Amino acid sequence: MIVSKPLRVCALAALLATAGCDSDSQTPQPGKTPPPGELLSSNKERARSPQVSDADRATLVADNTDFGVAVYRQVTQPGENALFSPLSITQAFGMLYAGARGDTAAQMAQALKFTLPPERLHPAFNWLSLSLQGQAGQTHGDKGTAPTFRTMNALFSQKGYEVEPAYLDLLAEHHGTGMYSLDISEDPEGARRAINGWVAKETEDRIPSLIPEGEIRGDTRLVLANALYFKGSWRRPFMPEATRAQDFHGLTGAASSVQTMSTTGTFPTMQGEGYRALALPYVGNAFRMFIIVPDAGQFAAVEGRLSAAFLGSVRSQLREQHLYVTLPRFEVRQAVSLVEPLRNLGMTSAFTAGADLSGISTKEKLAVTGAQHQAFLAVDEKGSEAAAATGIEMGPVSMPPMFEVNRPFLFVIEEANTQSVLFLGRIVKL
Repeated sequence: MIVSKPLRVCALAALLATAGCDSDSQTPQPGKTPPPGELLSSNKERARSPQVSDADRATLVADNTDFGVAVYRQVTQPGENALFSPLSITQAFGMLYAGARGDTAAQMAQALKFTLPPERLHPAFNWLSLSLQGQAGQTHGDKGTAPTFRTMNALFSQKGYEVEPAYLDLLAEHHGTGMYSLDISEDPEGARRAINGWVAKETEDRIPSLIPEGEIRGDTRLVLANALYFKGSWRRPFMPEATRAQDFHGLTGAASSVQTMSTTGTFPTMQGEGYRALALPYVGNAFRMFIIVPDAGQFAAVEGRLSAAFLGSVRSQLREQHLYVTLPRFEVRQAVSLVEPLRNLGMTSAFTAGADLSGISTKEKLAVTGAQHQAFLAVDEKGSEAAAATGIEMGPVSMPPMFEVNRPFLFVIEEANTQSVLFLGRIVKL
């Protein structure tokens, strides 16, 4: 068996509130570097078995997917690749939403597709985070290294800043975090470097500088951050010795030569109207990458159909088939400010002096001054070779049907049981 180099994905979102900044991140994993600053936390324990109905679970996942598609339409640029994490963004803004009130809360719910009421939304977020992390580290009998998935939340504050106790309670119970105090007003640049340094370590240096220079100011009171990290090895690895240069045809039809991987095995696949889809599972089968390859000339039409319902339809039609699969190596990184995309989706008051974030603190008015998101993804097949180096499932002597990814495609990385979309993106040029 060939052990492929793990696919690595990191994403992080942060928001800065005037006289405060928000960011989302969970309690660090054992052995990880703790966030900088002095920890101040609620005495409440995290709810490890939140009571969430099946209907609320399905609603949260579908809402998050539809939000992801809405953001996708805002952040994609003509002719460019794209990548972001809907889950990371909604986890971060879910924490901010916990402190929003009035019209600010209503606008956030509309823009973020939060259709569950707050008393059910936050337990549902907790359920989803715990469920996803529970799937990590499991091989379910497969050979190879189990996937790594973690999501970290951290709230950073100006030293001595008073936050509502009920807000800290909610963060502790359903978002798994406390508050870390830093002397932001005296040394905003030092605070920025400290937070960025922690983020870099948590994401194995894939997100080295999340918060841009000058984004944290002397009047910043809070920084909420969420870091989401995934690493997984293919369940059916690609064969390094089979990688070779092949043409990739961009949106205009122009061809470029790219290093293209190949493997043979049984994969879930389907043929839709104007596209083909393939699921590539990771070790343990809990996480997988969906690849949707529109037919030539159909990319815009298929991309326009993206939604939770569309992805659900694709999943329902997947059938196992013995295939010869080719996939280009690729790497994509995207950094984007979320302010304009969220304003365009109707979340406007949170970025103004009229913001009502009184659920966080009543000591002074807060507003969101910035919102940053970065994501990174690298896909390849490198690794070491073990006993069954060409461990391809036995099939017909003749070449099996081919699933060739040689033109622009959409991709989703998701957890198969919850169908929660961790990352969403597209590759249109290589």
